[in-house]
Amino acid sequence: MPLPFSLSLLLLGLLLLWFSQRQTAGKLLASAGVLLLILFSLRPVSVALTRPLEQQYPPFPDGQKLAFILVLGHGHVSDPSVPLGSQPTRTALARILEALRLKRLNPEARLVLSGNISSDRISCAEMYARIAESYGVPRSQMLLVEDAFDTHDEMRRYAQITGGQPAALVTSATHMPRAMALARGVGLAVIPAPSDYVGRLAQAPIPVYGYLPSPRYLMYSQMAVHEWVGLLWTRLRGQSKAPALPRSITDMDQ
Repeated sequence: MPLPFSLSLLLLGLLLLWFSQRQTAGKLLASAGVLLLILFSLRPVSVALTRPLEQQYPPFPDGQKLAFILVLGHGHVSDPSVPLGSQPTRTALARILEALRLKRLNPEARLVLSGNISSDRISCAEMYARIAESYGVPRSQMLLVEDAFDTHDEMRRYAQITGGQPAALVTSATHMPRAMALARGVGLAVIPAPSDYVGRLAQAPIPVYGYLPSPRYLMYSQMAVHEWVGLLWTRLRGQSKAPALPRSITDMDQ
């Protein structure tokens, strides 16, 4: 990942500078670490890394009907001292809100909420369910998948649940290419419903300070690098070799 990788180069360079005679190597490593850290923290770099991922699939077409709305898990902290809407991560909140929007357009669709228990007393699926309940969705219209530990596990469970019926897949736009590849790998036909876009193009001039290094853009760059490496790993493991599947219900009917 960009941050630990850059810091590792910087630390190694400093160690060489302080405790060895390899001054040139130390300077090169330390300089490379600083340079990479700055580059990954710049808005243009983060957009260049995230946007090709996010633009592979269009937003969900609102006119399409669904039987299931599949929501990939992310993270949360069930701290009772903060409002419910502040307990999930920003990414998780964006996913469940997109799912609730699709649910409003498809009242008969069933919410399939996934996410295991990790570093918290409740699962991410349960956190999603509580948020959905707060928006008026009854538990009888939800199905929780709490025993999936990665996207591949989630796709295998979804394939068992949907039974070939029309289903939307809700996840982050940066994560959607890898999620769709894994869905194809298990023979699951889903319609992508990307959310939580971060590689957005400014529609007005950006202030000069907007081009300064920022931890926010470093985080976005890290998200993108994680997904690019994940796509490569998915292909190396042979988890996405199935033929391309349709992106719309119209195509599915053909």
